[in-house]
Amino acid sequence: MAAVLDTSSDPEAPLSSQDGTLSPAAGTSTALGAAITPLQAVPSPVVDSSSGTGLKPIARLTSDSRIAKIIPESDARTVLRYSSQFARDFIRSDYNFCAAKMAVARKGKVRALDTALRETSEWLSKAIAWVEKHNARELRMEYEEIELLITRPLAGSLVRCLTQYDRLWVRTLEAQLARKFSTDDAREIALANAEKRIRHIRHVCVPDNDQYAADGSRLDG
Repeated sequence: MAAVLDTSSDPEAPLSSQDGTLSPAAGTSTALGAAITPLQAVPSPVVDSSSGTGLKPIARLTSDSRIAKIIPESDARTVLRYSSQFARDFIRSDYNFCAAKMAVARKGKVRALDTALRETSEWLSKAIAWVEKHNARELRMEYEEIELLITRPLAGSLVRCLTQYDRLWVRTLEAQLARKFSTDDAREIALANAEKRIRHIRHVCVPDNDQYAADGSRLDG
């Protein structure tokens, strides 16, 4: 029987077979993400194509014209390191879209995004703690680098989630190679659950501000 993706906040969630639906919930908006230190501006995204990750270099990010039209709360930039295919593809295809939508989010949509980002980051932290309990030998991983615009703290929280995902990707690889998992598909399930949660953040970005109630729930349309 195929494994079912889990959305539990339990630290053992990567190996669970229970199903659930992650949706924006009411809650107090919380400042998320580590502080971003502004960097010197770089004309275009930087990728170290000689790093040996095997990933295709990112020539440009999609939705660059969309993000160029907005006036962000911040013009801070940060350099994100990544080694996984999922992080590479999300950065290329979805990051600018999400950052632009976050920059213009207001009221209930801000609360919905805040909730989705916080829940995702908390789940990833627990998943990383779960896999690190296996005490697998650390590997020296090659990585790529790219500079990203942080339009507001919400975008900084998204960068944090991507960084956490990549750490989970590395730690589960280490555990798998060391044969620390009790089932062959443990890594696949853990990463699939993590990817589902990050994609949910993009899903929350899509509706316009007027599609959200003040508590962050979606209005019936």
